[in-house]
Amino acid sequence: MLKQKQGLANLNLQTDYRTGSSDPIMDLYAPCLHQSILYKRAVGYFRSSVYLIAGTAIIDFARRGGKIQLVCSPELDANDTETIRVGYLKREEIASAQLIDEIERLLAHPDTKYPTRVLATLVTVGALEIKLAIRKPSQGLYHEKIGVFIDEAHNRVSFIGSANESWSGWHPQGNFESIEVFCSWRHSIEEERSARHEANFDNLWAGNTPEVQTLPFPDAVRHCLCKEAFGSLDEAEKNLIPTPVPTARTNKRDPLPHQINAIESWRQQGSRGIFEHATGSGKTFTALEAARSHLNKDLPVLILVPSRILLEQWNEEVKTELPDAVIVLAGAGHNRWKRPGRIKGLSTPHATGPRVIIATMQTAATDAFRQCLYQGSHLMLIADEVHQVGSPYNSQCLQIDTGHRLGLSATPKRYGDPEGTAKIFDYFGSVVPPPITLSDAVKSGRLVEYEYHPHSIRLTADEADAWKTFTRQIGIEIIKLNNSEGETKLSDRIKMLLIQRSRIAKKASGKPRLAAQIIKKYYEAGQGWLIYCEDVDQLRETMQQLKLEGIDPIEYHTRMDGDKDATLDWFRKFGGVLVSIKCLDEGVDIPAVSHALILASSQNPRQFIQRRGRVLRTATGKHLAIIHDAIVVPVSVDDEPEQLSLLKSELLRAIEFSNSALNKSAGAELRQIAREMGFDPEETGDIGIEEEEES
Repeated sequence: MLKQKQGLANLNLQTDYRTGSSDPIMDLYAPCLHQSILYKRAVGYFRSSVYLIAGTAIIDFARRGGKIQLVCSPELDANDTETIRVGYLKREEIASAQLIDEIERLLAHPDTKYPTRVLATLVTVGALEIKLAIRKPSQGLYHEKIGVFIDEAHNRVSFIGSANESWSGWHPQGNFESIEVFCSWRHSIEEERSARHEANFDNLWAGNTPEVQTLPFPDAVRHCLCKEAFGSLDEAEKNLIPTPVPTARTNKRDPLPHQINAIESWRQQGSRGIFEHATGSGKTFTALEAARSHLNKDLPVLILVPSRILLEQWNEEVKTELPDAVIVLAGAGHNRWKRPGRIKGLSTPHATGPRVIIATMQTAATDAFRQCLYQGSHLMLIADEVHQVGSPYNSQCLQIDTGHRLGLSATPKRYGDPEGTAKIFDYFGSVVPPPITLSDAVKSGRLVEYEYHPHSIRLTADEADAWKTFTRQIGIEIIKLNNSEGETKLSDRIKMLLIQRSRIAKKASGKPRLAAQIIKKYYEAGQGWLIYCEDVDQLRETMQQLKLEGIDPIEYHTRMDGDKDATLDWFRKFGGVLVSIKCLDEGVDIPAVSHALILASSQNPRQFIQRRGRVLRTATGKHLAIIHDAIVVPVSVDDEPEQLSLLKSELLRAIEFSNSALNKSAGAELRQIAREMGFDPEETGDIGIEEEEES
């Protein structure tokens, strides 16, 4: 009985442990856990992988009622303390976002999924309590390392050293570490130092350590973690896996059948063509797989993108999938390409190694860029969102002489711009069969299924009068420009009038209030809602209406205050109501979105396909998306015949939305309204124009 009561004092512990001469886990960590009832650990870096090597010792410790108090420092990026949203985001909220991101990453990898679930189980059963230690931004990280084991008789074993609480910190095949150990029963200096270590920890735990802020473990992180817990400690032990040596994460993915078929068909077309693949079907990865053999021959690849966001996303994808490639970025603030010989050297056929140049279309369209480029059949060109390269300015990129060419877009044809569309297909070649539609992506599980709920809204009298005026002006201009063959030519003036008329419906004054009503009725805490607006003015009005209803929205656009990337990352992790404009249409991955409300959408099929695709992205635990749509209709078609085109355009767009929705009733009702108005619900819409919108 005395032996059990003394606990730790029965252990024959060394005064230090050093990699190569001892096994810290088997000689110190596990034996001390076996004899202790409390383990206090303060550490700069913690990973649940430590529970792989502790094995059953940590489960037995918890089963006996043992408690772990852990203080650790979250990994915060220097940019995380910038202002985001409309003010200063608290550092504990940033820490929450980082921790959730880390948990999701660990759960996604087979080497770390089990120990992370053990960690979750320990938290759930109350065996592990965690707090966070954070210093001021200018003062670096909390980085000290203290450990104290305590038994029933309050014997202490404390240790300090270089080891973090991680696999690499404790395992003999991990880092080279050294640890000094102090035992309270050895009296003299060891008793004094072990007592001081415990006091230092207790002050830290209580938040009484100067220059360090100790925060409770965030509830959002706890909720995220505990969802993955085993049902019990016994279940955790039953699922125990052998202690592996964690390996470097591999990001190599195998292409799916539709991606393999697309690449083969593209090659059969002479390595030229366009992948008309829906959002969520993996266009980026497919393109990189198509480029892999070209790069393996030490030949360069030029990737063109329409925005800064896509530039950064492609940069990360290339780093992941082609880690040996040399990458240079051009445009969106990246100017190193302008150094003499930089682009020429990377694009020459005579250099060795895989080389990738990622440029915005706006930069690649300049004479300065194209003159620096070593052009020729050795160069492969990939254009993401290829419809954008058909605009009058961007189409200057199509003067670049290359060999292999690949365009990517869910909707490669430019709406209302046959000339721009012709330029694209003349340069890249035809669509590579078969196209992958949004319905295909839903059926294959690449996108989630969705419900569609249209909401009607009417123009004010002033808005209706403005619509009539533009309609008459458009009609006059079309009559003037009818050519001898009876075909309609769209002049710049007609294009301008069409855009101005469409914005009356997009910016209908009743839409912000409608948005607030919908959000108030349907929004639940924890959901991720995305509201699309026409411009910043409508966005501001919508946010004001939401705030009047007690809802705190998040804004996202190019002219916002604060850090756009941090805002988007926050929304991905925690959800809320994100109010945005066009900058989220193309390429932005936000799978956290479960609901979308479209206030401003044109008849342009690309726009609603892109916006629908944003909310249909798959995510863990997400099986259904909900789309709400504001449909502008006239007061009375009999009284306002000029507005028939408005009703027709809006209804046809809504019917397109409803075609693949789970709730078929909405589509049936819309088709009936169309028939009552005297037009075919399956026909295409009125004259429109490819329009550049504010972002």
